[in-house]
Amino acid sequence: MADVCPVCRRGAPAFACRALLYAGRERDAAECGACGAAFYWPVPPIEEIARCYPPAYYGGFFKQYWKDYYKGRALADRLTRWRESGDFLDVGCALGTMLAGLRDHSRWTARGLEFSADAAALGRELNGAQIVSAPLSAAPFADAAFDYVHINNVLEHEFDPRAALTAAARLLRPGGRLELIVPNGPVDFLPNKTLFRRCGRAVPTRHGGHLFFFSRRALETILQDTGFHVLSIRSFHLKLGAKARGLLPRSYKNFKKPLPPVDASVKPAAFTLAQGRALIPSAPNWPLYRLSNAWRRLWRFSGSDFGYDFEVMAERR
Repeated sequence: MADVCPVCRRGAPAFACRALLYAGRERDAAECGACGAAFYWPVPPIEEIARCYPPAYYGGFFKQYWKDYYKGRALADRLTRWRESGDFLDVGCALGTMLAGLRDHSRWTARGLEFSADAAALGRELNGAQIVSAPLSAAPFADAAFDYVHINNVLEHEFDPRAALTAAARLLRPGGRLELIVPNGPVDFLPNKTLFRRCGRAVPTRHGGHLFFFSRRALETILQDTGFHVLSIRSFHLKLGAKARGLLPRSYKNFKKPLPPVDASVKPAAFTLAQGRALIPSAPNWPLYRLSNAWRRLWRFSGSDFGYDFEVMAERR
């Protein structure tokens, strides 16, 4: 085990369980006694991490096209209440569909970062979005280029989350906002620990490619260390939180299913735009989505860690 936690750099990690990164690849997972974070240790090499994201992975973003577009439109309402205009960056933007929704319904300039060059190219063609293919730690933008950085379900996939947040701080202007959505790490990781202790075998994490599992304390520490002032941390997705705790019937059934095999010697065919367009459904009713979105946002709680996910708002110092 490592001498120092890669998240808080204060505690000493200890073995927690074995977990499946993908089919046929087991790795040790550790927990930090100081900050409560968990993580694969050592962090898997980039070539292993890449196997968690075959080209077909991005097909799901076409299927949820309108969900992502309407997310951007709803975000336009929230951002405009804060500032009429500004520069926005979405990290891990996939096809840039949320960017298109924000761009089309606000005066904000919307740009995106996407690690996958294939997804970035598809997004530029599909949505006309400004997308650069690069990791956050190597983002090719000037210092203090943005007023708002949005990182949704990305930080837990990062090879080095401290470097990623340091880069986000570099890109933000003083007083700029960071919106960070991450799984509630102790809850996200709980099924892996529980089933390893019960069955003595490794099971996959709930979402492929999760390398880090952040507690509230870990998030507060790492954000403070990288130049942010935390404004709020709210938990949501209460039903998923109950499932992860084993409180609902058949809570862990999906963890016991075998993962599809990954053959590193076979390069999958690229996903084409024509294939993707065929998956886009018809547009749902916007007023109904807007009402539903407002209702769901009411179920985000700052005083509880029961939910499966965290919504963090932080300000660049």
